[in-house]
Amino acid sequence: MATYDKGDQVRVTATFKTAGTLTETTATALHRLPDGTNKSPDPSVEDGSEDGIYYVDIQLSQIGTHTIKIASTDDVIASETIELVVTKSIFDHA
Repeated sequence: MATYDKGDQVRVTATFKTAGTLTETTATALHRLPDGTNKSPDPSVEDGSEDGIYYVDIQLSQIGTHTIKIASTDDVIASETIELVVTKSIFDHA
C-alpha cells in the first residue's frame, strides 16, 4: 500500500458500470479522518472524462489512515472505498 505525506493532495476515482458499460449516475463522497470524524463539508464529487467515472480531490491533513467512500445513489447502486495511509514527512520538522 502506498503511503502519503501529511499535506499531500490525492485524487481518488471511482468507476461505475452496468453490465460492463460505463454508466452515468449521481455520486456522493465521504471522507473519514484518522481521528474518527468525518470531514465536513463532504468532498465534492466531480465528473471524470467519461460517463461513469467520478473523482474527488482529498487534502490529507492528518497522520493516520484516511478512508474515502464514493457512492452512487442513482442508476447504479454501488460504492467504492479506499484507504490512504498518511505519515509524517521527513521534511516536516514541526
